[in-house]
Amino acid sequence: MICTCTRTDLNDAVKFAAKAVAEKSPTPIISGMYMRAAGNTLEIQANNFSLGIIAKIPASVEVEGETAFLAKGFPDIVMRLQGDTVTIAQKDEDNFVTITSEAATFSLLTMKAEDFPKVKSQETLKSFRISSPVLKNAIRRTVFACAKENDARPIFTGCCFDIQGNDIFIAATNTHRLSIVKSTIPDAVDELKFIVPAATLKSIVPMLEYRDTENFTTIEYSGKYVTFNFDFFTVSSRIIEGQFPPHDKVIPASTSINVVADVGELRKVVERVELVSKETEYNTIRFVFTQDGIDISSEAHEFGRAEEHISADVDGADIDISFNVKYILDVLRVLESDTFRIGLNQPLYPVDIREVGNDDFIYVLTPVRTTG
Repeated sequence: MICTCTRTDLNDAVKFAAKAVAEKSPTPIISGMYMRAAGNTLEIQANNFSLGIIAKIPASVEVEGETAFLAKGFPDIVMRLQGDTVTIAQKDEDNFVTITSEAATFSLLTMKAEDFPKVKSQETLKSFRISSPVLKNAIRRTVFACAKENDARPIFTGCCFDIQGNDIFIAATNTHRLSIVKSTIPDAVDELKFIVPAATLKSIVPMLEYRDTENFTTIEYSGKYVTFNFDFFTVSSRIIEGQFPPHDKVIPASTSINVVADVGELRKVVERVELVSKETEYNTIRFVFTQDGIDISSEAHEFGRAEEHISADVDGADIDISFNVKYILDVLRVLESDTFRIGLNQPLYPVDIREVGNDDFIYVLTPVRTTG
């Protein structure tokens, strides 16, 4: 195999594919990368069985062929090369693949390419297209609300994709909060619902940003797997099995207290008060809503106290309520409007947070019970 490609293309492809490399595996081939040069394309694969990524980049192929090698260190090698182009070569009888750019040459020990578990094409049961920028934005505004990967309830460690005709709802929850985005797709699909691991979606976001392309992503559902196809990349992920709770049942049917506040101002205040709240046992921050605005405070008995006031439009009775500060900051950092609305009922009832004039993004947050 002998082929030449640009260092920029190779660096991007390797960086993205590396997300599917198994970090620790008793089988070395799973911790490797696979390359195949054919036609005018260099294909790079990584596959840990839960997540598989294929990256294809333009290449000048002198001799077609395939190879596999341990991925450890390879992304760093490519990133630090200085030349504009990179030549990748391996002779049939050689156990090394060489990577050459300007005066630098690296020789990596290879493994049998035929032993590499290539990303398989799954039988597609349903598929649909979604605007890549729309998908990227929906992931950004939901995936942060997923439970951590070590959570005992796997269904909460991913985002639920719920397609109903031309509407797609992407939702995430860790049972203490829910983030949901509604978008539209160009072609209607019969009812379809599946859960994609948060790790998969986080790995996709940089690819959706690749060269700021304004195209569509095709999503193929295959029962146990879902495949994302866009530009030069294909991502195949195992679906999380289980029944995601009905997200519409969590959203408060109505709110008796409605507050409109400035996103940027409140975010800066919360970031300041967080310096104290992170010293509390449960990262608690207190909000007191009155006709005069919002008093934000936190007190750590062995550290100190912080308090600040901002103006806000409060429609309804006064209310005193506390939250996990991280859960508040997470949503304030993804809101895109200048102002937002907080809908409340009672101190321990779920809170409904939305952008003013936009009901396509909803964030529901459960308050923290405090003592004293």
